[in-house]
Amino acid sequence: MAYYTYILRCEDGSLYTGITTDLARRFTEHSGQDGKGAKYTASRRPVQYEVVWESPDRAYASKLEYRLKGLTKQDKELLIQGEVPESLDLLPYTRIYTNDDGGIIMLFVCYPKCTTCKKAQAFLDAKSIAYHFRDIKADNPAEAELRAWHNKSGLPLKRFFNTSGQQYRALGLSKKLPAMTEDEQFALLATDGMLVKRPILVGDDFVLVGFREAEWEARL
Repeated sequence: MAYYTYILRCEDGSLYTGITTDLARRFTEHSGQDGKGAKYTASRRPVQYEVVWESPDRAYASKLEYRLKGLTKQDKELLIQGEVPESLDLLPYTRIYTNDDGGIIMLFVCYPKCTTCKKAQAFLDAKSIAYHFRDIKADNPAEAELRAWHNKSGLPLKRFFNTSGQQYRALGLSKKLPAMTEDEQFALLATDGMLVKRPILVGDDFVLVGFREAEWEARL
């Protein structure tokens, strides 16, 4: 079961922090319609999730919630904008994106100049599928993200390497990978987004690596 830690904005501009296993359900509860939401949000009305992280387990989610509640509102606003305080360690967590109702939308990770990525994006757009776009070179995946995506994908770790890329060949990874531990491979992938196979489509309970239209069609 996935656990999420979130910062929710209310109509009066204030921020509420909490954890849940179901973001859409929790958003409805926070509206106060069923009497299950927090009193704070029921009286102030939720507007949207500003930022959400998926945690490895409940303990990690609760730990992050505690640390976020210790931040000032100014620090929270900066965090929402992408400026992480030095005291806050987000490495074990994966950023999640949601729509206005709290439903999770997919993360589309790609290299804009890649022909295959362009085909995958055209495929998603043609089907009017909502996604959050992320440039893998400008914003390379962190090790914790890669571990989470690998776990959801059910694929061998080698499938996450861009084996046709210049970096892969320059580092001689075809010969080195078999002797590397998984920890070493994850650490290496996190150093450079161009080492990572793309595109990657991250859903709530699945991850697709590389664009195979039939596979994406079946899954979506």
